[in-house]
Amino acid sequence: MGARIYIVEDNSDTRTMLATLIETCCEGVEVCGTAASAEQALDELDAAKVDLVLVDISLPTMSGIDFVRSALARWPQLRCLMLSAHPESMYARRVLALGARGYVAKGDVDQLLEAIPRVLDGGTYLPPRVGGAPGPRDAGPAGRPRRDG
Repeated sequence: MGARIYIVEDNSDTRTMLATLIETCCEGVEVCGTAASAEQALDELDAAKVDLVLVDISLPTMSGIDFVRSALARWPQLRCLMLSAHPESMYARRVLALGARGYVAKGDVDQLLEAIPRVLDGGTYLPPRVGGAPGPRDAGPAGRPRRDG
């Protein structure tokens, strides 16, 4: 079975576009669920058995940043990749410090398609202009801890 990705994005058109892009362009990856809010995702994640969560940083009620805090408190090995329309320099390093595994600018398909396999392989991703370097994947824990329990 391939990697399982869950998408947390409040805009339904963006959710659909992300799911289609991922399932079309990322071999061996399936979108196992989507949510329009952080609260919905927190309710559904345990049953979804995900490998990676794509999270919009600007969500209604609970922000993507607060979602990452809550999700990692419950599932410390969960991999979260943040999506944002905000300038990278404003949030990128902050979300990594909270435990997210990467930061991608919304609408940058090349960044997203580079970040997904890197984070699934245990690395981290920052856009090159924020200090991330393309090339070898960062060292990180192997395996997909959410799948076994």
